[in-house]
Amino acid sequence: MSEVISASGNWLQQSAMGDQVSLRNILFANDLSECSARALGYAIGIALRYAAQLHLFHCVDPTPFNLAEDPEAIQTTCDDARRELERMAASLRSRYRSGNLDVKVVVRAGSIAAILPKTAEELDSGLIVVGTHGRTGWRKAALGSVAEAVIEQAPCPVLSIGPSTNRTRIQQFGPTNIVLAFTSSNRSARAASYAVSLARKYGSKLTVVNVFEDRAGRVLAQVSQFEWCEAAQPGASRVALQLPTEIGTKSDLILRVAERTTADLIVLVVPENHRFTDRFVSSNSYRVVSAAACPVLTVRAEPERD
Repeated sequence: MSEVISASGNWLQQSAMGDQVSLRNILFANDLSECSARALGYAIGIALRYAAQLHLFHCVDPTPFNLAEDPEAIQTTCDDARRELERMAASLRSRYRSGNLDVKVVVRAGSIAAILPKTAEELDSGLIVVGTHGRTGWRKAALGSVAEAVIEQAPCPVLSIGPSTNRTRIQQFGPTNIVLAFTSSNRSARAASYAVSLARKYGSKLTVVNVFEDRAGRVLAQVSQFEWCEAAQPGASRVALQLPTEIGTKSDLILRVAERTTADLIVLVVPENHRFTDRFVSSNSYRVVSAAACPVLTVRAEPERD
């Protein structure tokens, strides 16, 4: 285990050498639902802390209108959504005038899987914030989820606010405890950079969770904790703490460690071409986002090099 902690420490220290995370544009994927309303506070808090422009984004799916007799139905729906979002933006600008909150509205029509990546790239979005219903089984198959499409198609990290999220400290004060979770085959320098940058910025305790399967097929987790502080050098003071090894599913292990450390944020690495979920079966990533008591930042792993 000491070798694992040493390797994790070296990897994290290399990540700490990079630039601090900066956000100029945040895209808030708003489907005008209660889930989006719950996630809005997180998007605002991050935008204020980073002095970033907040884009209220809504995508109108044209599929229900394909058989409609009114050819202008899609445009009418877009106009209605834009008016509602403009009212929301005006209210936010007034409420957060002292913080100079910069809010813009973006409404597009089309498949969110096609529209979202293009819009995020046009806006140079460094982060997407979305609320999720956390549906499973037949309810997920019948009703679908905007959050799933967002996470699967996003060209940048996505902060998901699930239905179980009840820790709100990050909105105003930043995280006290961060969990960085990955598998041995999907260790991401990009995700580590986000986790380390935030830990250094807010003086957070960082818990690193490496989930893997042993030769017997059991799912295990290697866990170590690091405390980061600014110093003359770009590195950090490191204190390692071993937590008991657990056995269970990958999502169970991550959620258990997050609960034990009272995490305010989970930084979750997902494979490059990972399907967040299918019609009925939820992935480990989806289960973490749906059940976590804190926001989950999903970051795709970098493609493997030959």
